[in-house]
Amino acid sequence: MSRRSISLSLAFGLALSASASVAGQASGSVTVPNLATITASHAVAYRVRDQRNARTTQTEILLSDVAVDAAALQAAFDPHATAINLDALRDRNYVLLWVDADGRVSMNATFSPTMTQILDDTTDGLKVAWTTNSPLRLEGRVFSEGPLKTMDGRTYTVDLRFGVDIVAPAPGQALPAGGGEPGRVLAALVAAAEKKDWNAIKAASGPSALRMFDKSYNTPAENATEAADLLKVWLPEKMVVTGGQLRGDVATLDVEGELFPGQLGLSIVQMVRTGPVWQFERAARAGAVR
Repeated sequence: MSRRSISLSLAFGLALSASASVAGQASGSVTVPNLATITASHAVAYRVRDQRNARTTQTEILLSDVAVDAAALQAAFDPHATAINLDALRDRNYVLLWVDADGRVSMNATFSPTMTQILDDTTDGLKVAWTTNSPLRLEGRVFSEGPLKTMDGRTYTVDLRFGVDIVAPAPGQALPAGGGEPGRVLAALVAAAEKKDWNAIKAASGPSALRMFDKSYNTPAENATEAADLLKVWLPEKMVVTGGQLRGDVATLDVEGELFPGQLGLSIVQMVRTGPVWQFERAARAGAVR
């Protein structure tokens, strides 16, 4: 990833059970002269899918000047989206670090008033020094040896330190290829959406999904069409359920297929069980696969 500054005008839609509510420690800053300084005093770390290869995971570290309850992220369906949309971060600057299994780090420093982002990584301008890099805890320093320059010519410096436990969901039961009964219900929902069968779509949809699909001002045909369009946004074409995790009455499915011709991608899908019935709750695109 090359160093660069991106200005955005859109709003971001952004297992240590015993210690999930304990915030990590952080210090240091990211400074862009004539723009602002992001000062870090709190840290939280959690697992996310690697968008470059969504079959694998990374650790995402959120650094900010306000405390964030890690428990809100531990069981989140999409921890990254949950984190950047927390009320505590509204209109605040923050830094995201992504840590690969080999210790490499990528950074996104977000200046909320202008939605300017500074992106860099340790294959380019940043350096990383690890004190602890384990599956349970990360302690280290991410820094620049001097001022770095973005593509538009502005300069910035980075010096961040952190020590944080990694929160993760409770272990689940692995689901087989096809996803078992939750996978069969998902396949039935997709088939119903292709036929614009509103009754079948409703029957296969849980409460959260129905809040998105079932609009009182629409006709059944219009609801069916909008539900089908949403599913196309979330799910890849020619989809195959490759597996997933079962945790009680919640199943998270890994669904692979074509994001567009020639590019494979992975979506995650949450299914919920009410009594004997499995239903679709939500889905999100996790990234490319290779």
